[in-house]
Amino acid sequence: MKRFIIIIPYFGTLPPTFPFWLQSAKDNPDVDFLLVTDQEVEGCSNIHVMKQSLDALRERFCKALGMEVSLPKPYKLCDFKPAYGYVFADEIQGYDFWGFGDVDLVYGRIRDFITDAVLDRYDMISGWGHLTLYRNNEFCNTFFMQRHENCHYYKDVYTTPENRLFDEYYRGCSAAWESVYPDRVYHCESSFDDVRIQSKCRHFKSEFAQERKCLTFMYKDRNLYRIYYDKNYRRHVEPTLYAHFQKRYNWKIETDDCSYYIIYPDVFRKPFRFMQSIMLTWFGRSRTAHLI
Repeated sequence: MKRFIIIIPYFGTLPPTFPFWLQSAKDNPDVDFLLVTDQEVEGCSNIHVMKQSLDALRERFCKALGMEVSLPKPYKLCDFKPAYGYVFADEIQGYDFWGFGDVDLVYGRIRDFITDAVLDRYDMISGWGHLTLYRNNEFCNTFFMQRHENCHYYKDVYTTPENRLFDEYYRGCSAAWESVYPDRVYHCESSFDDVRIQSKCRHFKSEFAQERKCLTFMYKDRNLYRIYYDKNYRRHVEPTLYAHFQKRYNWKIETDDCSYYIIYPDVFRKPFRFMQSIMLTWFGRSRTAHLI
């Protein structure tokens, strides 16, 4: 089995949903994580914690890249994600792939979607900031340094305080890969849910599958499931690679059981014992229209 490690720096107060991310990461024992943080987090066999301040990490970037970089706030780290394979060269030794991600999500069974067959064929997996993998070799680890037409140049990005989305497709590294080496990029948008909450409707909308209605999620038996209705009002329950929740809003946490729970548009809670289908439809509904 090919080995990969996901590198996630996080600074400041951990979000209230962090225990759910942590448990879902632990429930993927064949995937390693490196959490770089100034918070107290207990690691385990597959979650390695590096205690470090943002300033110390900035100095590491400066030393590795041989230049002064602008890193005024943690959010700017998004632009540095494509450089993690270069900057954390010591930490990724022995791995076939390295990657980056976020903690504002919950994983399903990662290996069910990112298989050895996928890793054998492709050099970049996904290309989105919430989870991307790169093959661990010199070409991929230094790709972010290359100049590409209609894409940002890393020295310009790393010397400005504004976020330039350098980790994704909007003139970032993923756009460069897609333009120059499209056959070496594995797209898995159908495998995960990049979710936002409609400001007026207060229901989930999956960016790459907006036809899914009354969308909710259930974590059970170390796996994450998307539950939704299609346009013909048929109910679907499917495993998903992960659910990423865009932007940070005030979650209600109504359960401390991180092994079995439901995620509605504003709450993590214990599943209902009875009338599960009706409740899922009700809590996942649009607040401005009757979908069912």
